[in-house]
Amino acid sequence: MTRIMLIGLAVAGMALPAYADEANSDSTAAAASAALTNAANAEQARIQLAHQGYTGISPLYRGEEGRLVGTAIKDGKTVIVAVLLPQTRDLTN
Repeated sequence: MTRIMLIGLAVAGMALPAYADEANSDSTAAAASAALTNAANAEQARIQLAHQGYTGISPLYRGEEGRLVGTAIKDGKTVIVAVLLPQTRDLTN
């Protein structure tokens, strides 16, 4: 009886690290997906600013309120710009 319990514990101990790796890879994939989404949104914002006549657009970063914030030049003046893009809906939930 003791041997059966020891074998069961050993098998369970081997399965836990595999489960932990799956959870870690899921979070890594989600983080990579979020990074790609943010990069795509920043590029959309850059295009929108260019259409409005801005040049010299700096890299855009997500601000506190969800806006993409950076600097750009318009009419020879450097100004702070902020673009609020529509939020995409998460259909996985």
